[in-house]
This record gives sequence, C-alpha cells and structure tokens, in this order.
Amino acid sequence: MPIPESQFEVWKKTGADKGSKEASDKIERLLRLDRSPAEQSDGNYDIRRQGSYKNHTYTRGSSDVDIIAKLTSAWSRDLSALSDEDRERYERHHSSADYGYDEFSQDVWQWLTKKFDYDVISWSGKAIEISRESGRINVDVDLVPCVEHRRYTSYPSYGEGVYDTGMAFHPRSSTEKIVNYPGIHYDNGCGKHGNYKETVRIFKNARDHYNDYFDTVWTIGAHSYGIECLIYNVPDSILKRSSRSDRFVEVLEFLGNADLSTFDQVSEMEKLFGSSNTQWDISEAETLIDRLAEMWNDWYDKRKNAQLLH
Repeated sequence: MPIPESQFEVWKKTGADKGSKEASDKIERLLRLDRSPAEQSDGNYDIRRQGSYKNHTYTRGSSDVDIIAKLTSAWSRDLSALSDEDRERYERHHSSADYGYDEFSQDVWQWLTKKFDYDVISWSGKAIEISRESGRINVDVDLVPCVEHRRYTSYPSYGEGVYDTGMAFHPRSSTEKIVNYPGIHYDNGCGKHGNYKETVRIFKNARDHYNDYFDTVWTIGAHSYGIECLIYNVPDSILKRSSRSDRFVEVLEFLGNADLSTFDQVSEMEKLFGSSNTQWDISEAETLIDRLAEMWNDWYDKRKNAQLLH
C-alpha cells in the first residue's frame, strides 16, 4: 500500500527556525566589533547564512545554522577557461593580497575563542562549531571562514573580466581547497518550479522517517545537499504536480530511470557525481532512490511493525 497523502502533509513542512537569524546576527555583531582583528584589518568581508535555512529547505531535524564569513577584498581564482592571452593579461593586472584567506580565517577563529569558552567552540574540520550550550545563541552554529572565489570566463583588455562568484576555503590542518557557489545555488533553486523546495523537504523528511521508523535493518546515508541537487534535476513537469503522493512516486520513477551521471549540482558549475571533494558518490543516491521506493511499496506492513516497535 502506498504512503497516504496525509503523511506528505507532515513531510512538506519546514522545521522551526529556532533563532537562526538571531544567531547569525549575533555572530556578525561580534566580528564587527571595533576590537575584532578582522575589523581592524584592511580587508572587507561579508557574513551571511547559507545552507538549508537560507534555501528554505530545512526540516524538523535541522539542528544548526550554517554561516559563512567571506573575505571579499581578496580572492582565489580559476583561470582554466581563459585563453593564453587573457590569462597573461590577468596575471599582469593582479598580484597577491597582503591580507588573504589564511590571515582572515585565523583572525576570525582567534577572536571567537576570546568570546566563547573553549568547551563550546571548536574547529577541527570545515567549520568553526559553536554550541548553543554557550547560552549566548539558541541554535548551534557552523561558521565557515572563506574567501571569494572567481571562476573567470574571459579577461578582455578593458574592464575587470567576466567571472562566476563563489567561495573557497580549506579544512583546518589541511591544504585541500574546497570551492562551491552558494549564491548561484540559491538563485537557481529559486528559479525552479514553486514546488521544488517543498519537494526537497518531503524527500529529506522521508529519508529521516525511513531511518527512524521504517521496519528494516538498512539506513539511508544520503546527505541533505545531495538530495537538494538530486531533486533539482527533476523536470518541472513532474514537480508541478499538486498531489504530493503522485509527485513523490513520479520523482522516484524519474530518478530510477534517469542517467544520474549526467546530473548537475544546483549551481550548475559542476556535475553532481564524481570523485572531487565537492561531488557525491552515485551509489548513495541509488540507495536513497531504492529504499524510498521500498518504503512507498511496503508502507502499510513495515510501517505498522515499526509503530509496534517504537
């Protein structure tokens, strides 16, 4: 028996905002204080929310807010699409910045450790993690210090060149550069059919429901960013279906028959699947599709057993 429409009424909803804007504003106020090293530097930077809260795809299980502090007065660059002539012209016009990513990220980290006790703040991977247990914010914060990234497509003899803007950073204690394009991601997501973000929430909640309540020894490990990108590749002709149950099964049918290797990320700046540090393992997407199809087909029996067990 398929999943009833009433279940999709639950899964379509966002979670509570839980003060994500207030937490972001508080972090920005701290970094903008006159005594802040970043504020005293010659650099310019922006602070903004990213991820599911920014994209309005957060669900009840969302437990933290993603924030970036992006240095904009310096940038990393990708010149691979330029002609030899354009590349030489760029190199003549630019030199290394005195205040770059390394200095900025350390200034942000050292200043925040003065404002939060060490037992509630850490930086061991991609993001500086600040716990709401500090009592100063009411939602956990993941803050990524980064620098503007420019992917140049031309550099003529006049102007500043043509480029796509993203962000670049590397995890702490690593030289591995990570580049993504959250602004383009956001704009492209807003350009999809109006049901796109709701459908993303449905699939994220369905994943969580499968893991928490479905009567199976298996789990779904698909991350939320991957689900956003997967649904982005679904045609609007399917997303526009008003019946959420019909839309759910048609999305699964489309994904089950599609050549996933051709799928783009939401930014359309890189393929979704591959071996780079910003791409996804196609087997995890296939597992998501197969197990949600299983839940659709076996909802009554296995959900009933799960209710007894929980």
